[in-house]
Amino acid sequence: MKNVDWRGRKVAIAGAGKTGESLLHFAQAQGAECSLWDTRAHLDAQDWQARYPGLDVHFGPWSEDVFLPYERVLCSPGLSPLLPALAVARQAGIPLWGDIELFAQTAQAPVLAITGSNGKSTVTTLLGEMAQAAGLRVAVGGNLGTPALELLPQDGQPEADLYVLELSSFQLEYCESLRPRAAAILNISPDHLDWHGDFASYVAAKWRIAQHMGAGDTLVLPSHDAELQGLPSTLSPELRVRRFGPGAAGDVVAEQLVVDGETFLSCEELRIAGRHNQENALVATLLAQAAGIPRIAIQEVLRSFTGLPHRLQWIATVDGVDYYDDSKGTNLGASLRAIEALSGPLVLILGGDAKGADLQPLAPACVGQRGAVLLGRAEDELAITLNKVLPIRRTGQAGMQECVRQAAALAQHGDQVLLSPACASLDMFQDYHDRGQQFAAAVQALAGVQYA
Repeated sequence: MKNVDWRGRKVAIAGAGKTGESLLHFAQAQGAECSLWDTRAHLDAQDWQARYPGLDVHFGPWSEDVFLPYERVLCSPGLSPLLPALAVARQAGIPLWGDIELFAQTAQAPVLAITGSNGKSTVTTLLGEMAQAAGLRVAVGGNLGTPALELLPQDGQPEADLYVLELSSFQLEYCESLRPRAAAILNISPDHLDWHGDFASYVAAKWRIAQHMGAGDTLVLPSHDAELQGLPSTLSPELRVRRFGPGAAGDVVAEQLVVDGETFLSCEELRIAGRHNQENALVATLLAQAAGIPRIAIQEVLRSFTGLPHRLQWIATVDGVDYYDDSKGTNLGASLRAIEALSGPLVLILGGDAKGADLQPLAPACVGQRGAVLLGRAEDELAITLNKVLPIRRTGQAGMQECVRQAAALAQHGDQVLLSPACASLDMFQDYHDRGQQFAAAVQALAGVQYA
């Protein structure tokens, strides 16, 4: 699918966000005739036309047949293919491509790709730093940080030696031709069911990361995730599969990271906490080895990496209580891992938009914990799930400062307060960064310290 001819093609850009603009910029540079579409009527069409002269702009509700006149539709990852206008276009045989598909059609250097319900950003960042420590010119982005199309060489600059991409299920849904040199599916837990329609479709999107991999390529999978035990029949039998977890090529044995039966690094040397982060370190190691990155560079990064913001990040100790920000815990699986990583007793801050997921599995994980503070759209569901398990406080839409105040009232000396909501943030906050920053500010205010 490389060297696609774009000249004079009628192309619709669906979505006017950050990724949508990168799609527009790419398509116009290739000579396509572009129109920009977004369902939000309040966006400033004149601003877009000033920045992209001659651009055809349509902001407001879409009819079902709106994309039928186009030869291709380039989709922002936030837009579900279940939307009637996109579903009708797909049924008519019009390609729906996202930024990762365009990247795959263009990039020449090897790609390392990471997906999964949880842990993607940590593994992606670790891997990028390992490549850099090995002296490679590495470009890191995708679902994390820089949009993939902006990683491609610009203005005559040389291409990177290696690309490291974090990929969401949304991006994979709109991707047809990516072939990574090595890839990982870290885990699968119910998430984004409102976007994909059902769990089976979500799982199928994750497997798309390996659909074109073959001889010489390496796929890293967990040994302990039921959804990832067998391989789809559509994958190449020549694909090399490496597993991590109990009894696998990469394992944690007696507090040692073990790879192929040999101790690679002591867990005491890691600066990131929790079993899930030990597994993240193993995945990054297996991917780095597949890319030929030397052992010394891998170990150097594992010893120095301190973690990412809003991912089980310690904020402060106030009156003998430790406060942790895991605002990136936007789904059930992430929050269960965070609860497991801390010794407790915990006061949990939970709630937001559950995105159609069943939150019942939180109940056994909360047995023996100190209490839970609930907020947002999922508050009623969480209250029913947890009210017989531990003390709860309900805060509704009162905000993060009230959540922290209630958590402090529940906590006892030596406890830990954990913000890991098991839900998305957009019902009350701009995003999970905003939620985490508001949590940190509230904790610092409780401590009498101004949060910068």
